[in-house]
Amino acid sequence: MEQGSPNQGEGTPYAPPRADLSEKPLQPEALIDTGGLTKWAIRLLYADMAMAAVAVISGLLEYRLLIRIRDGVVLSDQAIQTTAIRQGVVGLVQTLVLFTAVILVARWIYRANQNCRRLGARDMRFTPGWAVGWYFIPVLSMWKPFQAMKEIWRASAAPADWRRQSTPMLMPVWWGMWLLSLMLGSAIIQLARHADSVDDYLLLGQVTLVADFLEIPLAFALIVLIRRIHAMQRSGAMSAEQAWGVNRTA
Repeated sequence: MEQGSPNQGEGTPYAPPRADLSEKPLQPEALIDTGGLTKWAIRLLYADMAMAAVAVISGLLEYRLLIRIRDGVVLSDQAIQTTAIRQGVVGLVQTLVLFTAVILVARWIYRANQNCRRLGARDMRFTPGWAVGWYFIPVLSMWKPFQAMKEIWRASAAPADWRRQSTPMLMPVWWGMWLLSLMLGSAIIQLARHADSVDDYLLLGQVTLVADFLEIPLAFALIVLIRRIHAMQRSGAMSAEQAWGVNRTA
C-alpha cells in the first residue's frame, strides 16, 4: 500500500468512524407554560389564607356567643340566627375557595412533574398522574405525595443529577402542617357528628379555630414552594436553550 495515499483506510474495516459535522444537537424540549397556572394557584392560595383569617374571626365571635349561652345569658333569637347565618356563609365561601385552590394546585403539580421530564430528568419514580393521585389513596397518602413533591423539587433544581439534590427544611414543615390539618379535619367531622351540648360545641369551636388558623401558614408555605420550583424550572429551561444555541453555532 502506498504511503500517504488519501484513500488509505477507505473501504476497509479499519477505517476510523467519521463524525457527521452537519448533524446538530437536538433542541431541548420546550417546557409546558405554567406561568398562568402558577399565578392563579398562588392567588387562590392567598384567597384561602384570607378566608381562613375571616373564619378565625367569625369563629371567635361564635365561641364568645356559646360561652354566654353556657353561662346562662339569655340571647335573642336574632343574635343566634345572625351568628348561624354568618358562619354558614363564611363556611360556604371558604369551602369554594379551598376547593378551587385544590384543583389548581393539583394541576400545577401534574404540570411541574411533566416539566421535570422535559428538562431532562430521567428515571423519576412518580409519574405526573401519581404525583397527584397519591393524595387520594388512604394510608399511602400520608407519605407518597410528600415523596413526589420532593422529587419535583430535586428534578427542578438539577435535572441531570436530581437524585443527589437536597430539599429545603420548608418541605417537611409544610408536609407536617398538612398532616396536622388532615387530623384536625377528621376530628372536626367526628365532633360535629356527636355534638349535642353547649360544651360539645365549645370543643368543636376550639378545634375548628385551630384548624382555620393552621390553614394560614400551611397555604403560605405551599406558595413559597410553588414559586421556587417554578423559578428553578424557568431558569433550567433558559440554561438549556442557551447551551443548545451555543452548541448549534459551534
